Amino acid sequence: MSLIDSVPLVLRFTLVAAALSLLSYALGVVKLEYSLALAVLSITPLVVFIIKGRLRFPSLRIPVSTSYNGLGSVSFRILEVEVKARRDSVASGIAKVVSDRASRGDIRYVLLSVMEGDLRRSLIILTSRDAGRLSVEAEVLKSLLSSLVEDIRVYDVNIPELAPLASWALEARVHSKGLILVSESTLSSRHPFKGGSNDGSTRIYLGEVLDKPYPKPFALEGRDLEGHIGVFGSTGSGKSTTLSVLAERAWYQARIPVLLLDWTGEHSSLLKARGLSFKEYNPATGEAAINPLDLSKDIDYLVSVMVKALSLSPPQAYMLLRALEQGKPRNLRELEAVVEILSEESKWDREVKRALLRKIGMLTRGSYDAFKETRGVALEGICVIRLDYVRNVLARKSYALFTLAGLFMERASGVEGPKVMIVLDEAHNVFSGEEVAFIEQLFSESRKYGLIFAIATQSPSSIPNSVLLNTNTKIVHALRSARDKNVIAETMSLTRDYIDILDKLGPGEAIVQSPSNPEPLLVQIQLVNEPGDELHQPLVQGKPVNPNPGIPDIKSS
Repeated sequence: MSLIDSVPLVLRFTLVAAALSLLSYALGVVKLEYSLALAVLSITPLVVFIIKGRLRFPSLRIPVSTSYNGLGSVSFRILEVEVKARRDSVASGIAKVVSDRASRGDIRYVLLSVMEGDLRRSLIILTSRDAGRLSVEAEVLKSLLSSLVEDIRVYDVNIPELAPLASWALEARVHSKGLILVSESTLSSRHPFKGGSNDGSTRIYLGEVLDKPYPKPFALEGRDLEGHIGVFGSTGSGKSTTLSVLAERAWYQARIPVLLLDWTGEHSSLLKARGLSFKEYNPATGEAAINPLDLSKDIDYLVSVMVKALSLSPPQAYMLLRALEQGKPRNLRELEAVVEILSEESKWDREVKRALLRKIGMLTRGSYDAFKETRGVALEGICVIRLDYVRNVLARKSYALFTLAGLFMERASGVEGPKVMIVLDEAHNVFSGEEVAFIEQLFSESRKYGLIFAIATQSPSSIPNSVLLNTNTKIVHALRSARDKNVIAETMSLTRDYIDILDKLGPGEAIVQSPSNPEPLLVQIQLVNEPGDELHQPLVQGKPVNPNPGIPDIKSS
């Protein structure tokens, strides 16, 4: 940078004005005293600027808004690094120099890379409250980078739009003395992992890819969310946490309404612990109740749903069909009364009837408020239905299946609505069993009606194969059972390397496969409220760099 280039534009004008005044005297246009007076007035701002020490190392200054507690002003300099040859040594060399300088004082550094295809711009932002110290440090850094790192060129650039990032970097709390790595999403007006998207984006951030030369953010893309999602893992592997994170980010990042069927109540606790707003329903008291006889006027369809919900044998299903056709009951208690008066032509008929009445009775006693009359759920934001409040396990399973059937039939009948993500943990408790016709229809046809399932189970071998095949996106945490490992390996066509580590994955680690990433990847799922989420994205491509080995890794628990 030349001396003239370092002078602000307004001061260049004063130099031109002074030169013109002297030139006018030389040409005899004005008298000497007038020419000198005009020249003195012209160069006065320049003299003041030089006295204040601003000429040699200028820096752009920005006022700090009230959101930063009004602590004076923030100065920053932006250096662009032009890499002439892409080698790992270049990236590591830049990171090493910046890391060393960051540990020496109160200057904050931001490494920012903007990439599109093969195009890349790499910037280093230095920010401080001490303008003089900042200017000196910028010149020192340029000299060190130019002399110590080969095949690069470093020069100043002026990008005022990065002022908010500089202010944020100076105020951000970091564990190391000075170095801070941030993502491009920091430039957005909203937090990248705390939602509030209004741009129609359908990406859901999951975490970081671990089996690459350097950490890389991983997200489910729009087409991944057009199909169902399966989360699999043994107890303690992190599958429930992952499912909860999916539910949270589906709404807060992609603006997809979520209906969460909480089998154990665990997800309600997880969402509350993260301070999220959601609507909770207690079906045991009649909230979000559903009358199964309102599901459809198609008796055959209604029988298929109740067969799955109540685990009915073929003779029991036939007797249920007779009761629905003959008595036209409007609710479960009327159905119970109709079955009671059905004719018994043999002792076998009587045993079948008694078995059917026992199963219907599980719904009409104790938990009847959940099945008494249909009450809709407003599918806005995150809605959590506490299945654990329904104490009887058969009634709980039945309620979940009736709810799913009700949503499916409503959309299939022509009722339009937004895309909805239906989240179900412990799916094996709901989908297991011999009767799979209803489940197969639900998973194969619901996508065209805008119903997307995100299910989790600790035993993928216990759910119907049609469910596994229809989960386009699979997130697999640690699996201990050999049978479960074989099922997943065959379904995902895993290589031997991935099969061997299936039972060795740590909490929060998962093998992920999706339509946008057909090749399985090892991913560390990141929690939304971890303070290190936005500090984990290195923006200089190359080998991973640890600027301070004393900083512990942050992992989801």
